[in-house]
Amino acid sequence: MQIEKKYQSLLDDLINFLKNMKYLTDNNVESAFRNFPRHEFILSSELDRAYYNEPLPIMKNQTISQPGVVSRMSEWLDVKDGQNILEIGTGSGWQTAILSCLVGTGIVHSIEIHPKLEKFARKNLEKFCLDNVNVILGDGSVGYPKASPYDRIIITAACMEIPLPLLDQLAYDGLLLAPVGDTSQSLVLLKKTSKGIIEIKNESNYVFVPLLGKFGKKN
Repeated sequence: MQIEKKYQSLLDDLINFLKNMKYLTDNNVESAFRNFPRHEFILSSELDRAYYNEPLPIMKNQTISQPGVVSRMSEWLDVKDGQNILEIGTGSGWQTAILSCLVGTGIVHSIEIHPKLEKFARKNLEKFCLDNVNVILGDGSVGYPKASPYDRIIITAACMEIPLPLLDQLAYDGLLLAPVGDTSQSLVLLKKTSKGIIEIKNESNYVFVPLLGKFGKKN
């Protein structure tokens, strides 16, 4: 998609900022940011702030994460071509689109619990005619067992603890990334091994909306 000139310089400035702050270090993630401009995934009322490094409201008290967080999570997840990915919390579809770019010949299954958001994400993603994204309306806290096991699982909402169904659906040597905690969360990267779950990375001071559903906060 050809980005409008008025957004191109703003996107360039944002990417330079993210690079300078060390949030963005991977060329593939940068390409994904350029292929899927953030302004295509937000409400029209927020367009003036599309390329600010801050979360923006979408609907149903949900947000589109700030670009620095999206780039950090995308890099930590270390997506490879051809993988099977599960995303919990489609939201606006922006992170979904970035994952679709990174996974190439693989597939992204993304679950959204809010019907209005699921429609919003579908509408945003349809602009790009992606053939490797499967958006599902449902309870992400229970996962999507029919397409498991997954090489990568990303949770884009805060959970007090990782839902066990998601760990069950993670492939051996697979990675799971989630913000864990109550009012403030730590971004935690886990790996599933034959000897159990091991923590790869842990970084504090993140704030996400809560995970809803059977194994999350009850809506």
